[in-house]
Amino acid sequence: MAAAPSADTTATPASIGRSAASLLRRVEVRVGRRLDGLLQGERSGRRPGPGGEAAITRAYEPGDDVRWIDWPLTARLGQPMVRVPELEPVLTTWALVDMSPSMAFGTHGGTKIDQAREVVAALGVVLRRRGDRLGLAVTTRGDLDLVHPPRGDRRGLIDAVAAVESVVPYGEGRTDLARAVSLVGRVARHRGMVVIISDMPWAEGLERAIGGLGRKHDVIVVEIRDRREREIPPVGVIPLRDVETGRTLLVDTSDPRFQERFAAAVDDAERRRRGMIARTGARYVVMEPGRDWLLDLARALGTARPARRAA
Repeated sequence: MAAAPSADTTATPASIGRSAASLLRRVEVRVGRRLDGLLQGERSGRRPGPGGEAAITRAYEPGDDVRWIDWPLTARLGQPMVRVPELEPVLTTWALVDMSPSMAFGTHGGTKIDQAREVVAALGVVLRRRGDRLGLAVTTRGDLDLVHPPRGDRRGLIDAVAAVESVVPYGEGRTDLARAVSLVGRVARHRGMVVIISDMPWAEGLERAIGGLGRKHDVIVVEIRDRREREIPPVGVIPLRDVETGRTLLVDTSDPRFQERFAAAVDDAERRRRGMIARTGARYVVMEPGRDWLLDLARALGTARPARRAA
Protein backbone atom coordinates (compact mmCIF):
# COMPACT_ATOMS: atom_id res chain seq x y z
CA MET A 1 0.00 0.00 0.00
CA ALA A 2 1.32 3.42 -0.87
CA ALA A 3 0.07 6.88 -1.63
CA ALA A 4 -0.17 7.80 -5.29
CA PRO A 5 0.71 11.20 -6.72
CA SER A 6 -2.17 13.14 -8.19
CA ALA A 7 -2.54 12.84 -11.96
CA ASP A 8 -1.81 15.83 -14.19
CA THR A 9 -5.15 16.81 -15.71
CA THR A 10 -3.83 19.94 -17.45
CA ALA A 11 -2.12 18.14 -20.32
CA THR A 12 -3.49 19.01 -23.74
CA PRO A 13 -3.77 16.60 -26.69
CA ALA A 14 -0.95 18.49 -28.45
CA SER A 15 1.41 18.19 -25.46
CA ILE A 16 0.50 14.51 -25.04
CA GLY A 17 1.31 13.91 -28.71
CA ARG A 18 4.68 15.66 -28.42
CA SER A 19 5.49 13.67 -25.29
CA ALA A 20 4.58 10.41 -27.05
CA ALA A 21 6.73 11.26 -30.07
CA SER A 22 9.68 12.16 -27.83
CA LEU A 23 9.34 8.92 -25.87
CA LEU A 24 9.13 6.92 -29.08
CA ARG A 25 12.36 8.47 -30.41
CA ARG A 26 14.20 7.57 -27.20
CA VAL A 27 12.89 4.01 -27.27
CA GLU A 28 13.79 3.60 -30.95
CA VAL A 29 17.40 4.49 -30.12
CA ARG A 30 17.44 2.01 -27.20
CA VAL A 31 15.91 -0.76 -29.29
CA GLY A 32 18.39 -0.11 -32.09
CA ARG A 33 21.36 -0.27 -29.73
CA ARG A 34 20.28 -3.19 -27.55
CA LEU A 35 18.33 -5.44 -29.90
CA ASP A 36 19.67 -4.85 -33.40
CA GLY A 37 20.00 -8.30 -34.96
CA LEU A 38 18.58 -10.15 -31.95
CA LEU A 39 15.05 -10.66 -33.32
CA GLN A 40 15.96 -11.18 -36.95
CA GLY A 41 15.09 -14.54 -38.46
CA GLU A 42 12.85 -16.00 -35.75
CA ARG A 43 9.83 -15.78 -38.03
CA SER A 44 8.97 -14.71 -41.57
CA GLY A 45 7.55 -11.25 -42.01
CA ARG A 46 5.42 -9.56 -44.61
CA ARG A 47 8.26 -7.28 -45.76
CA PRO A 48 10.75 -9.02 -48.07
CA GLY A 49 14.42 -8.82 -47.28
CA PRO A 50 17.72 -10.30 -48.46
CA GLY A 51 17.18 -13.35 -46.24
CA GLY A 52 13.68 -14.23 -47.43
CA GLU A 53 13.06 -17.84 -48.38
CA ALA A 54 12.31 -18.27 -52.08
CA ALA A 55 8.93 -19.75 -52.96
CA ILE A 56 8.56 -18.95 -56.67
CA THR A 57 11.16 -18.45 -59.39
CA ARG A 58 9.84 -16.62 -62.45
CA ALA A 59 10.68 -13.99 -65.05
CA TYR A 60 10.97 -10.41 -63.90
CA GLU A 61 7.81 -8.33 -64.28
CA PRO A 62 7.52 -4.53 -64.12
CA GLY A 63 6.91 -3.50 -60.52
CA ASP A 64 8.85 -6.37 -58.92
CA ASP A 65 11.23 -5.47 -56.11
CA VAL A 66 14.76 -5.30 -57.52
CA ARG A 67 15.98 -7.10 -54.38
CA TRP A 68 14.21 -10.21 -55.65
CA ILE A 69 16.41 -10.46 -58.77
CA ASP A 70 18.46 -13.65 -58.85
CA TRP A 71 21.59 -12.43 -60.67
CA PRO A 72 23.31 -15.82 -61.20
CA LEU A 73 20.11 -17.29 -62.67
CA THR A 74 19.60 -14.16 -64.76
CA ALA A 75 23.12 -14.53 -66.19
CA ARG A 76 22.57 -18.21 -67.04
CA LEU A 77 19.19 -17.74 -68.75
CA GLY A 78 19.94 -14.43 -70.41
CA GLN A 79 16.78 -12.74 -69.06
CA PRO A 80 15.91 -11.11 -65.71
CA MET A 81 14.67 -13.70 -63.20
CA VAL A 82 13.34 -13.13 -59.69
CA ARG A 83 12.88 -15.30 -56.61
CA VAL A 84 9.69 -14.18 -54.87
CA PRO A 85 10.01 -14.73 -51.10
CA GLU A 86 7.35 -16.67 -49.22
CA LEU A 87 5.66 -14.28 -46.79
CA GLU A 88 3.52 -14.97 -43.76
CA PRO A 89 0.39 -12.96 -42.89
CA VAL A 90 0.78 -9.91 -40.67
CA LEU A 91 0.98 -10.74 -36.97
CA THR A 92 -1.41 -8.61 -34.94
CA THR A 93 -0.49 -8.00 -31.31
CA TRP A 94 -2.83 -6.44 -28.76
CA ALA A 95 -1.46 -4.67 -25.68
CA LEU A 96 -3.80 -4.56 -22.68
CA VAL A 97 -2.65 -1.74 -20.39
CA ASP A 98 -3.84 -1.63 -16.78
CA MET A 99 -4.47 2.00 -15.78
CA SER A 100 -5.89 1.38 -12.33
CA PRO A 101 -5.09 3.85 -9.50
CA SER A 102 -2.24 1.63 -8.24
CA MET A 103 -0.43 2.22 -11.54
CA ALA A 104 -0.19 5.94 -10.68
CA PHE A 105 2.32 5.10 -7.94
CA GLY A 106 6.04 5.58 -8.47
CA THR A 107 9.18 6.42 -6.48
CA HIS A 108 12.06 6.04 -8.97
CA GLY A 109 11.81 8.85 -11.49
CA GLY A 110 8.28 8.15 -12.70
CA THR A 111 5.06 6.28 -12.11
CA LYS A 112 4.23 2.77 -13.20
CA ILE A 113 2.06 4.34 -15.90
CA ASP A 114 5.19 5.99 -17.31
CA GLN A 115 6.86 2.60 -17.39
CA ALA A 116 3.83 1.07 -19.09
CA ARG A 117 4.01 3.73 -21.82
CA GLU A 118 7.67 2.83 -22.36
CA VAL A 119 6.76 -0.86 -22.68
CA VAL A 120 4.06 -0.04 -25.25
CA ALA A 121 6.55 2.07 -27.22
CA ALA A 122 9.23 -0.65 -27.18
CA LEU A 123 6.72 -3.32 -28.15
CA GLY A 124 5.45 -1.19 -31.04
CA VAL A 125 8.98 -0.43 -32.29
CA VAL A 126 9.94 -4.12 -32.34
CA LEU A 127 6.71 -5.14 -34.09
CA ARG A 128 7.01 -2.35 -36.64
CA ARG A 129 10.56 -3.42 -37.52
CA ARG A 130 9.15 -6.88 -38.30
CA GLY A 131 6.27 -5.48 -40.37
CA ASP A 132 3.61 -6.41 -37.79
CA ARG A 133 0.82 -4.39 -36.17
CA LEU A 134 0.01 -3.27 -32.63
CA GLY A 135 -3.45 -2.66 -31.20
CA LEU A 136 -4.13 -1.14 -27.78
CA ALA A 137 -6.77 -1.64 -25.09
CA VAL A 138 -6.80 0.33 -21.82
CA THR A 139 -8.68 -0.52 -18.63
CA THR A 140 -9.09 1.42 -15.39
CA ARG A 141 -11.63 -0.73 -13.53
CA GLY A 142 -12.23 -3.86 -15.59
CA ASP A 143 -14.07 -2.54 -18.62
CA LEU A 144 -12.17 -1.48 -21.73
CA ASP A 145 -12.11 2.32 -21.46
CA LEU A 146 -10.22 2.77 -24.73
CA VAL A 147 -9.59 0.56 -27.76
CA HIS A 148 -7.05 1.68 -30.36
CA PRO A 149 -7.25 -0.37 -33.61
CA PRO A 150 -4.12 -2.24 -34.78
CA ARG A 151 -1.74 -0.25 -36.96
CA GLY A 152 1.78 -0.83 -38.22
CA ASP A 153 2.88 2.70 -39.17
CA ARG A 154 4.84 5.11 -36.99
CA ARG A 155 1.96 7.59 -36.70
CA GLY A 156 -0.26 4.84 -35.37
CA LEU A 157 2.38 3.90 -32.81
CA ILE A 158 2.65 7.50 -31.60
CA ASP A 159 -1.14 7.63 -31.26
CA ALA A 160 -1.11 4.40 -29.24
CA VAL A 161 1.55 5.70 -26.83
CA ALA A 162 -0.35 9.00 -26.49
CA ALA A 163 -3.59 7.12 -25.82
CA VAL A 164 -2.07 5.55 -22.71
CA GLU A 165 -1.27 9.00 -21.32
CA SER A 166 -4.71 10.38 -22.19
CA VAL A 167 -6.52 7.92 -19.88
CA VAL A 168 -6.41 9.09 -16.24
CA PRO A 169 -6.96 6.71 -13.29
CA TYR A 170 -9.93 7.81 -11.22
CA GLY A 171 -11.77 7.00 -7.99
CA GLU A 172 -11.15 4.11 -5.65
CA GLY A 173 -11.97 0.40 -5.76
CA ARG A 174 -10.33 -2.86 -6.72
CA THR A 175 -9.57 -3.44 -10.39
CA ASP A 176 -11.18 -6.46 -12.05
CA LEU A 177 -8.22 -7.37 -14.25
CA ALA A 178 -9.74 -10.78 -15.03
CA ARG A 179 -12.74 -9.09 -16.68
CA ALA A 180 -10.45 -6.85 -18.77
CA VAL A 181 -8.45 -9.89 -19.95
CA SER A 182 -11.67 -11.66 -20.96
CA LEU A 183 -12.92 -8.58 -22.83
CA VAL A 184 -9.69 -8.12 -24.79
CA GLY A 185 -10.09 -11.71 -25.94
CA ARG A 186 -13.34 -10.68 -27.60
CA VAL A 187 -11.67 -7.69 -29.27
CA ALA A 188 -8.71 -9.75 -30.56
CA ARG A 189 -10.81 -11.98 -32.80
CA HIS A 190 -7.97 -13.26 -35.00
CA ARG A 191 -5.20 -15.50 -33.71
CA GLY A 192 -2.14 -13.50 -32.71
CA MET A 193 -0.45 -12.24 -29.56
CA VAL A 194 -1.73 -10.41 -26.46
CA VAL A 195 0.61 -8.57 -24.07
CA ILE A 196 -0.84 -7.80 -20.62
CA ILE A 197 0.92 -4.79 -19.05
CA SER A 198 -0.02 -4.40 -15.38
CA ASP A 199 1.26 -4.43 -11.81
CA MET A 200 -0.70 -7.70 -11.62
CA PRO A 201 -3.00 -7.25 -8.61
CA TRP A 202 -4.54 -10.51 -7.47
CA ALA A 203 -8.04 -10.94 -8.89
CA GLU A 204 -10.53 -13.77 -8.64
CA GLY A 205 -10.64 -15.68 -11.90
CA LEU A 206 -7.47 -14.11 -13.33
CA GLU A 207 -5.78 -17.45 -13.94
CA ARG A 208 -8.87 -18.76 -15.74
CA ALA A 209 -9.08 -15.59 -17.87
CA ILE A 210 -5.42 -15.69 -18.95
CA GLY A 211 -5.63 -19.42 -19.58
CA GLY A 212 -8.70 -18.97 -21.76
CA LEU A 213 -6.99 -16.22 -23.70
CA GLY A 214 -3.95 -18.46 -24.20
CA ARG A 215 -6.02 -21.11 -25.98
CA LYS A 216 -6.17 -18.84 -29.03
CA HIS A 217 -3.30 -16.37 -28.62
CA ASP A 218 0.29 -16.27 -27.46
CA VAL A 219 0.19 -14.36 -24.18
CA ILE A 220 2.98 -12.34 -22.56
CA VAL A 221 2.49 -10.91 -19.06
CA VAL A 222 4.61 -7.81 -18.36
CA GLU A 223 4.53 -6.99 -14.64
CA ILE A 224 5.33 -3.37 -13.74
CA ARG A 225 7.02 -3.09 -10.36
CA ASP A 226 8.18 -0.35 -8.03
CA ARG A 227 10.93 -1.15 -5.58
CA ARG A 228 9.17 0.48 -2.62
CA GLU A 229 6.26 -1.93 -2.95
CA ARG A 230 8.66 -4.78 -2.19
CA GLU A 231 11.26 -3.13 0.06
CA ILE A 232 10.27 -0.61 2.76
CA PRO A 233 13.24 1.06 4.50
CA PRO A 234 13.19 1.30 8.32
CA VAL A 235 12.18 4.95 8.67
CA GLY A 236 9.94 4.72 11.75
CA VAL A 237 6.17 5.04 11.97
CA ILE A 238 4.57 6.06 8.67
CA PRO A 239 1.05 5.91 7.18
CA LEU A 240 0.57 3.66 4.13
CA ARG A 241 -2.52 4.08 1.96
CA ASP A 242 -3.95 1.56 -0.48
CA VAL A 243 -4.65 3.72 -3.53
CA GLU A 244 -7.37 1.35 -4.82
CA THR A 245 -9.44 1.12 -1.63
CA GLY A 246 -8.41 4.30 0.20
CA ARG A 247 -7.64 2.34 3.36
CA THR A 248 -4.82 3.84 5.47
CA LEU A 249 -2.69 1.83 7.87
CA LEU A 250 -0.17 3.18 10.38
CA VAL A 251 2.91 0.93 10.57
CA ASP A 252 6.26 0.98 12.35
CA THR A 253 8.74 0.23 9.57
CA SER A 254 11.60 0.04 12.10
CA ASP A 255 10.01 -2.95 13.83
CA PRO A 256 11.92 -6.13 12.82
CA ARG A 257 8.71 -8.17 13.14
CA PHE A 258 6.98 -5.93 10.61
CA GLN A 259 9.91 -6.25 8.19
CA GLU A 260 9.82 -10.05 8.52
CA ARG A 261 6.07 -10.25 7.95
CA PHE A 262 6.28 -7.87 5.01
CA ALA A 263 9.12 -9.82 3.36
CA ALA A 264 7.22 -13.09 3.87
CA ALA A 265 4.07 -11.60 2.32
CA VAL A 266 6.04 -10.34 -0.69
CA ASP A 267 7.68 -13.74 -1.21
CA ASP A 268 4.36 -15.55 -0.92
CA ALA A 269 2.70 -13.23 -3.45
CA GLU A 270 5.67 -13.71 -5.79
CA ARG A 271 5.38 -17.51 -5.63
CA ARG A 272 1.65 -17.47 -6.21
CA ARG A 273 1.94 -15.07 -9.15
CA ARG A 274 4.71 -17.02 -10.89
CA GLY A 275 2.90 -20.29 -10.34
CA MET A 276 -0.34 -18.87 -11.72
CA ILE A 277 1.34 -17.50 -14.86
CA ALA A 278 3.27 -20.73 -15.41
CA ARG A 279 0.07 -22.77 -15.25
CA THR A 280 -1.56 -20.60 -17.91
CA GLY A 281 1.36 -21.14 -20.33
CA ALA A 282 1.98 -17.39 -20.69
CA ARG A 283 5.46 -15.88 -20.91
CA TYR A 284 6.49 -13.65 -18.01
CA VAL A 285 8.51 -10.43 -18.08
CA VAL A 286 9.23 -8.20 -15.06
CA MET A 287 9.90 -4.48 -15.54
CA GLU A 288 11.49 -2.64 -12.64
CA PRO A 289 14.23 0.00 -12.21
CA GLY A 290 17.71 -1.42 -12.74
CA ARG A 291 16.51 -4.46 -14.69
CA ASP A 292 17.25 -5.08 -18.37
CA TRP A 293 13.57 -5.58 -19.15
CA LEU A 294 14.03 -4.67 -22.81
CA LEU A 295 16.19 -7.73 -23.37
CA ASP A 296 13.73 -9.86 -21.38
CA LEU A 297 10.88 -8.61 -23.57
CA ALA A 298 12.84 -9.38 -26.74
CA ARG A 299 13.52 -12.91 -25.51
CA ALA A 300 9.82 -13.39 -24.71
CA LEU A 301 8.89 -12.24 -28.22
CA GLY A 302 11.43 -14.54 -29.83
CA THR A 303 11.13 -17.75 -27.81
CA ALA A 304 8.78 -20.63 -28.35
CA ARG A 305 5.49 -20.71 -26.49
CA PRO A 306 5.90 -22.54 -23.15
CA ALA A 307 3.79 -25.59 -22.42
CA ARG A 308 1.08 -25.34 -19.79
CA ARG A 309 1.60 -26.94 -16.43
CA ALA A 310 -1.06 -28.98 -14.70
CA ALA A 311 -2.90 -27.12 -11.97
